[in-house]
Amino acid sequence: MEDEASATNLQRLRWLGPLVVVLNALHVLVFLVLLLGSPAGDAAYRWKLGLLLVHTTMGLGALACTWGAQQLRHRHRGLPGRWLGWVAAAWILACAVAIVSLDQWVTPNISPFLIACLGVGLAIYLRPLPAAGLYVAAYLVFYPVIGWTQHTPELLLSNRLNGITACMMGWALSVLLWRKFTTIALQRRQLEKAHTELQHKQKELERLTRQDGLTGLFNRNTFVELSRSELKRAQRQGSATTILLLDLDHFKRINDTWGHPAGDAVLRHVATLASTTVRSTDLVGRLGGEEFIVLLPNTSVEAGRKLAEKLRLRLEGSPVPWEATRIGVTASFGLASTTPEEKRDFDTLYTEADKALYLAKQRGRNRVV
Repeated sequence: MEDEASATNLQRLRWLGPLVVVLNALHVLVFLVLLLGSPAGDAAYRWKLGLLLVHTTMGLGALACTWGAQQLRHRHRGLPGRWLGWVAAAWILACAVAIVSLDQWVTPNISPFLIACLGVGLAIYLRPLPAAGLYVAAYLVFYPVIGWTQHTPELLLSNRLNGITACMMGWALSVLLWRKFTTIALQRRQLEKAHTELQHKQKELERLTRQDGLTGLFNRNTFVELSRSELKRAQRQGSATTILLLDLDHFKRINDTWGHPAGDAVLRHVATLASTTVRSTDLVGRLGGEEFIVLLPNTSVEAGRKLAEKLRLRLEGSPVPWEATRIGVTASFGLASTTPEEKRDFDTLYTEADKALYLAKQRGRNRVV
């Protein structure tokens, strides 16, 4: 919370600092003009000269705070970034005390001190307990300093009491705005956390709707959608596309013999083997049950047959470890291919590949047709 408050304080100093500099420059210009036509030595002259010096000092301080806030805009988490807001608040209150003390030569009001107390509470986020210390320190300076120039006991007592009110009002405003700031900051954090969690859940939902839950491959709907897009791209680019279907041989026997957990392990093994055998540009999906499908972009039927044979041999040569045994796995493959001139769509290719797969099963399984 302290870091967020520091970042906001630095931002406000960058915005308000130039305004304070301009206002003090106007005061300096006004009092400089007034001094040129005033006789030296009287109280009015001392008042004008004193305010000229105070506003000059205040403007230089505001300029320094603005420069410091600009330098620290990316380092608000460090001590300099945190302390600059406190330095600016203390500087404003100190200058207000000086202005009010000088004003006592010509007027008994302490409006600048009240404005400064409220302005600090409004513009700079301060933690309540340290802020109370800051306002107490400001009043401890205000109390004796105002007595240097205000010698009427009744006015002095009134101003000192009004000074207490100004500090209390400034601190109360600071506490209220700090509580509002922390409440908003906490709500923003909760919203950001909820938004992040929602994004993660949305991505997970998208993954679940696009992928097969058991194997992590594309599910049927996603595979068909991607395949149709790929076929359109292949026709535009003038390249061949091949689809191969593979169906595990005697998969029901695996479930009946070793149970469905073993069957799930076999399916995951086949998915991993297929994904690592094909190219990164190829698409691998699970249609359901023990049936898988692979889309091979920019691949002729001869090249597709070689890849299918490679995958068939890898499956045959890598039995799945299960408990104290190893489960042998084979698959039958059916291929279908299209060229840009033929312009066959996915449904046509799938039907042809399915017929080829049926022939592979009829001819004894564990083969590519």
